[in-house]
Amino acid sequence: MSVADRIELAVLTVCGIVLALLTVFFLNVYIGAVPVPFTVVIAAIGTTLLVRLAAGTTASSWRYAPLIAWTAVVIIAAVPGINGNGPLIGDWRVLLLLLCGLGLPAMVTSMARLNNL
Repeated sequence: MSVADRIELAVLTVCGIVLALLTVFFLNVYIGAVPVPFTVVIAAIGTTLLVRLAAGTTASSWRYAPLIAWTAVVIIAAVPGINGNGPLIGDWRVLLLLLCGLGLPAMVTSMARLNNL
């Protein structure tokens, strides 16, 4: 892996962190009295694109670095703070965010591996 590839992978990992922060802080959006977790779709598409771009940079397991960074930020945000409050409220939207943000990239990666066999 060249220096340019490492820099690109680092930038993609930082993009994963920024994507996680945006999806976490905008997950609790309501329209009227109805929760609308539109950031779940953004997380699913964004993490999939980041993993695909990182796979174009390297074939090693470092291609999962943006996804690992995204997951770490979301899990840290899900941990309640000192007073029991935090950025994420423990309800179905957090589970949906984790399921879509991790599930779609995993499915796309496994399908790409099966096509290469």
